[in-house]
Amino acid sequence: VDDYSGSSRLLAATTLRNILGTRNLGDILSERESIAKEMQELMLEATEAWGVTVERVEVKDVRVPEQLMRAMAAEAEAARNARAKVIAAEGEHKASRALRQAAEVIM
Repeated sequence: VDDYSGSSRLLAATTLRNILGTRNLGDILSERESIAKEMQELMLEATEAWGVTVERVEVKDVRVPEQLMRAMAAEAEAARNARAKVIAAEGEHKASRALRQAAEVIM
């Protein structure tokens, strides 16, 4: 590697994209320290062969592209809808049990 600084920046950008791709928006916004630690470990492993030591990685600000925010919001809404359907189905199941028990008492 001829340009350690440039190569380190490219590696940092790629590593950050890979890490963020495995997390949801809430985790990204709330777990900056763990993201930075994971980045440091991965970068240290990759740059060791270059004779470069990554001493610190800090994630200062997270700016999520608008398109990604929309996709994550749609995913969150789908998850909320799925939970609502499960709750509604459980309620209907309990209601049908109660009706069955009431019918048995009447007979």
